[in-house]
Amino acid sequence: MMDSSVSDVYHETARSSMAAAPCVLVAKWGKTKIVLEDLSVQDTIATVKDRLTKETGVLQKRQKLIGLATVKGPKALNDDTILGDLKVKASKKNAAISEYDNNSIVHEFILMGTAEADIFVDPSDKDDLPDVVDDFDLDFNAGSSEWLNHVANGENLKKFTEHTQVHLINPPREGKPLMVLDLDHTLLDFSRKALEMDSTHQVGEGSAALMKRPYMDEFLMEAYKHYDLVVWSQTSWRWLETKLIELGMITHPAYKFCFVLDKTSMFTVKSTKRDGKSYVHHVKPLQLIWTKFPQWGSHNTVHLDDLSRNFALNVTSGLRVTPYHRKKSSSRRDSELLGLAKYLQQLAESKLNFDDVRFEFWQDVVAGKRSLSDKT
Repeated sequence: MMDSSVSDVYHETARSSMAAAPCVLVAKWGKTKIVLEDLSVQDTIATVKDRLTKETGVLQKRQKLIGLATVKGPKALNDDTILGDLKVKASKKNAAISEYDNNSIVHEFILMGTAEADIFVDPSDKDDLPDVVDDFDLDFNAGSSEWLNHVANGENLKKFTEHTQVHLINPPREGKPLMVLDLDHTLLDFSRKALEMDSTHQVGEGSAALMKRPYMDEFLMEAYKHYDLVVWSQTSWRWLETKLIELGMITHPAYKFCFVLDKTSMFTVKSTKRDGKSYVHHVKPLQLIWTKFPQWGSHNTVHLDDLSRNFALNVTSGLRVTPYHRKKSSSRRDSELLGLAKYLQQLAESKLNFDDVRFEFWQDVVAGKRSLSDKT
């Protein structure tokens, strides 16, 4: 055992050595790598955020630094934390230091946040989307089950899938079925105006907390116990990222997402309305996910969305959720997610093939009026 006087000298020497060492922080922001050099161990996280604002245009209040932790744990990290108190990941030390000054202390992390110039763009803005699928040489009507089956297995969708990249946030867990989640009016009702008026709020609090559907976090916490979670939103990435960050969803300690898809991952089809007129719309083809992650398929995937048309290529995998609107008088009494949590837990624990389950009757199952395996 080390003598106390020797121990004091040892730790004092270590602190002196660290105090003299420069710091390098390496941020990954989307596809961009940002290297912040000429920092000292006495600089603070606030200094880092200020440098990041100058590099990216992302305001400090919108920045989330993922992957940094103090020796006291990640929750102890705040703007006043000095860099000398950051914990260096052992597995990263040698690889990170080799690229810079050998005497530098290197910390790598992920920066999430949207530049102010981009953050309040109307979500209806038009990004490039894949060409409309239209097969005039087919002898069955567009919008029929035969036509949709053709599209679901056609070359256009296969090519679209090949060119669509999926960036993992957290790896899939072995044996977990898949839950694909829509955001707007399924899990939340987002308002950019409310955020603008409440610009000083903390992530997940203030106006942001009011945008969540009642029991949203509780629902996701329970769902994560039984399913791997994926978000697929019908808005652009910069808007989607804003929602996930401001509502505290991407860094929640009790649930995680495998990956997130935006509207550029949606496919375009033509369906037929009840009046016989055709119309073009975007859908969320689960084949895109199943092709890239073959452990998932229609047998173990459930897709929650408030828009039934998004299920067009995967009708049996879709579970329609009642749309949620904050301004409706009944919004505070909304308990849809509580019932869904019970149903989805029962579904996962049943070990049934999801192809044999009719999701449209989920409320009757929760009420005890029918069983999961009842097909009629």
